[in-house]
Parts: sequence; structure tokens; C-alpha cells
Amino acid sequence: MNIEISKIMPSDAGKLAVLKQQVWISTYANEGINEEFSGYVLSEFTREKVLNSVSDRDRLTLGAYYNQNLTGCAEIILLPERPHQAVKPCPEIATLYVLERFQDQGIGKMLLTECLHRLQELGFLQTWLTVYYRNEKAIRFYEKMNFLNVGETDFELGSNRYKNYIMLKDL
Repeated sequence: MNIEISKIMPSDAGKLAVLKQQVWISTYANEGINEEFSGYVLSEFTREKVLNSVSDRDRLTLGAYYNQNLTGCAEIILLPERPHQAVKPCPEIATLYVLERFQDQGIGKMLLTECLHRLQELGFLQTWLTVYYRNEKAIRFYEKMNFLNVGETDFELGSNRYKNYIMLKDL
């Protein structure tokens, strides 16, 4: 399979919004779609919000394309808030999503490797990300890519809090 990794252009904002919706639901709605989840997905992954994110100079959004069709994405926030004192100021890999049908084909590794390469080119020495503590597949993947668990943080959604691990990598 020939996959091309490149910066996502504003013209792909609609495709990116749909990809994020689909991957988020397939990853986190393990017991089905409740009101909290549907409200979050419909408000956060709109074409307009994705377009603003893609156009933000403090973010870098990469896409994985198969036959010019979007199959995955990675988003780096260059100047994020730190989730924990163990994390020094450095960029966050805020999103690494691959459509379910395209998982286990090396696309996530390609996206993450490109993120790390671009961060090194920009002169950064570390990066971090968060991962849902029950997402064992993703945790194993990040550990294999030499990310270390350095603490915990919560993802707040409505009145609920979901535990996430903070994982850090030296570049």
C-alpha cells in the first residue's frame, strides 16, 4: 500500500473532521454512543473547528493519504499547556488517528515518525502525548516507539473525568 504523508491543507478540513469523528467514536464509545459523546463529537469535530486548527500557526497537522484519500492524521501543538510538572515545556502530539480499516498497516508509525522528524528539525528535544489508560493497543504502540509513562492527567468531558497516561519521549 502506497501511503503519502504530507501537511493537511485547509481544503481537506471536511475530510479531516469526518475522520476525527469516526476514529474518536470507534476508539472511545466502547459501550455505544451516549449523549455526552455525541455532543462532544458534534461540537468539537466540525469543519470550521478543524479548519481553524489546520490554519493555526502554532499547530502542525499531517495527513496520511492513500490514493489521495485521507486515512489518518497527526496533530502537533507547538506551545501547549503542560499537563504535569514532569513535562518540561515542549510540543504535544495531540492527535494520532488512523481509520480502523487502515490500522495495523504501519500508517500510525509513519505519521508518528514524521512528527518526530519535523520536531527534531525545529530543534525540539522532547515531545509528549496523552493516551486513554484503557487503550492498551495505543499504549503498547507508544511504548514500542520509546515513549515513557511519566504520570497521569484527566480528560474532562461534561461532568466526567477520564484517566489518561502522559507519555514523554526524548528526541
